[in-house]
Amino acid sequence: MSTDLRNQFSNPPEGFTGEIRFNEPLARYTYYQIGGPASVLAVPKSRADLEWIWSGVRRSGARVFFLGAGSNILISDLGFPGVVIRLARLQAELGTEDGRLLAGGSAMISVLLRRAGQEGWGGLEFLAGIPGTIGGAVRMNAGTHLGETQSRLNKVTALLLGEKVEEKTYESDSLRFEYRKNHFLPENAVVWSTEWRIDRQDPAHVKKIIDDTLARRKQTQPVDYPSCGSVFKNPKESGLSAWQVLDKLGLRGHRIGAAQIADKHSNFIINHGGATAADVKALIDLAKTRARSELGISLQEEVIFVG
Repeated sequence: MSTDLRNQFSNPPEGFTGEIRFNEPLARYTYYQIGGPASVLAVPKSRADLEWIWSGVRRSGARVFFLGAGSNILISDLGFPGVVIRLARLQAELGTEDGRLLAGGSAMISVLLRRAGQEGWGGLEFLAGIPGTIGGAVRMNAGTHLGETQSRLNKVTALLLGEKVEEKTYESDSLRFEYRKNHFLPENAVVWSTEWRIDRQDPAHVKKIIDDTLARRKQTQPVDYPSCGSVFKNPKESGLSAWQVLDKLGLRGHRIGAAQIADKHSNFIINHGGATAADVKALIDLAKTRARSELGISLQEEVIFVG
């Protein structure tokens, strides 16, 4: 790490409530439990914290990566030579107003679902089993067989980090999505808050749907091992799900090092303990190469490579 980068972040201003860590192992912050160190790990807890961190990024010219809950991330074994801004403690408020749900971008989906079951916030059950934060769900139009983020999202307020930090709201026709992707958020945008349509329902009914969905997930997915969730997007043009493609290739259960294409669900690559990013990447590359050469199918990752 350069001396300049350390100098930029060694002396936070009075009133700074966040955290700054140097050469911090990123495996501690990802579902995969894989990843080398970040030169700087910055954890803002307020908008003022974020603005100060961003000013240091701009002055230093450092590479930057925004990390949420780390649920769909594979970080290099060499780590990240720059500033990782971890957003998981930034804005996590939840509440309702005039029949709408207001959720901070850093709110965990699991916490949202627990509140939904307690208070009867119907219509969000499709999020059950999706790890990570609300901001991450917006970024990738997260969804399950029950629906996608775009089906219930009314509004997104984002902080655009450029020469200065500006707030911008997206709603109606500006909320443009496709399968596992959004088309409206710039690269250096932080999801600050969101607004969702909900249906007031009997809390017991909402809780039952969520509980049943999570039970099904536990039966069909390898939730007892670290993973990033689904590794590949479904190649819809093929008429197959990603797991069916891997099964046709005979890759269910295939292992490289301590990483394995899961026996329980072949669109998951699990960490048996001590797996490296190189192990996981080798399995991903193997599946993509064989799918193209043997089946003529192009597999695209949902997992994001960092570093």
